[in-house]
Order: sequence, then C-alpha cells, then structure tokens
Amino acid sequence: MTINDIIRTPQFRSVVEDYRDMCLWYMNDPLHPHGDIQMEQVLTGIEKNGDLAAYKRVGEIRKWLPPNFKPLYSSGLPVRG
Repeated sequence: MTINDIIRTPQFRSVVEDYRDMCLWYMNDPLHPHGDIQMEQVLTGIEKNGDLAAYKRVGEIRKWLPPNFKPLYSSGLPVRG
C-alpha cells in the first residue's frame, strides 16, 4: 500500500476528522495531507496530543507503512525564524 493509498483510506480520514480539533488545532485548515511528510506530521500530532484510543488508532494505521518507513524530509520546507 502506498502513502497516498493510506491517506485515502476511510480509517485515516476518520482519525484525522475525529482528532482534528483536539490534536491538530495548530495545523492549517482544511487539513488534507499530501505525501509522506504531511502524513507523518498528522500521525505524530495525533499520537502526541490525543488520548489512548487515538494512539491505538494511529498504531493500526502505522502497521500499513513499510517496515523501514522514514518520511523524505526536504530542505525546501518553510522555516520559521
């Protein structure tokens, strides 16, 4: 399953919608992740700011990722300074 396939799954979209206000309030709205970096930011935000149920739901989604998954960070990302 590709990253874009995961982002399009009902499970991913559901966890983002369910935890948007509590866990992802600091991210731009509307939040529709594109690519591995944004997906990782969303999953990490939900894991860190959510409850146990959120953590478990993200864990189920993470099982779909390749074993050696690492988002491809880019030097082209905006930096606050």
